[in-house]
Amino acid sequence: MGEGFTRDLVRQGWRVAMVDLKPNPKMNADLGDDNVSYYEGNVADYDSQARCFQAAYDRYGRLDLVCLNAGMIDRGSLYILRHKNDKDTIPPAPDLSCTDVNIKGVYYGTQLAIHFMRKNKETLPGGNNIIVWMFVRAVARVLKIKDNIRINSIRPGFVVTSLAPPGMVEAFDKRKTTPLATVVRALNQILGDQTMSGQSLECSVEKIMLTPEPEYLNGELSKRAGFVWEPAFTAQHGEPSNLSDAGQ
Repeated sequence: MGEGFTRDLVRQGWRVAMVDLKPNPKMNADLGDDNVSYYEGNVADYDSQARCFQAAYDRYGRLDLVCLNAGMIDRGSLYILRHKNDKDTIPPAPDLSCTDVNIKGVYYGTQLAIHFMRKNKETLPGGNNIIVWMFVRAVARVLKIKDNIRINSIRPGFVVTSLAPPGMVEAFDKRKTTPLATVVRALNQILGDQTMSGQSLECSVEKIMLTPEPEYLNGELSKRAGFVWEPAFTAQHGEPSNLSDAGQ
């Protein structure tokens, strides 16, 4: 997925810094070292991500877009079916590397993106952008108010990538897979709509659909359970949220 984003962004004139556990020399050869740079990093490790962000900023002098698309398939089994006949031995600790990459890595990258985007002397029209999978609705309004940063998410269907286990692609109905081109179009839709913030785009086969806001099941009472109380926000974060509906 990251390769698809990179090729399309370079085509549009962006300079892209890629972070991965291993380099992609073919990508550099195809796109040119002036357009693409590679940094070895582990997104599950905050210090590793920080070094990559710093290196990219040192090279380019600014940061306008962050795509936190790294991901992996869960390696553990919560059902521990292989262990069910051994009732006297505590099962091994679950493998949480998927959580480290897919969730913690996104949180790490978001914080680092905010830090480095604040260094920009000026912002792109409509603000900077972060494309992430998680928690956009929770942080979008404050980021837009405080730093003019837009944060959105893309939720793709099954995209054929190297993460798929052997045989899985062949077993899947190819008519129901989501082409990488659909996900790239979603990214460009976010980049092109300067009003989009706190939204989620679902990519399903050829379709891109705006995910509707979840319904408050108990109306105003459910909504108020998640309200921001300004004194508590200020105590935790150091300054008020400035949200129009924050409690005082």
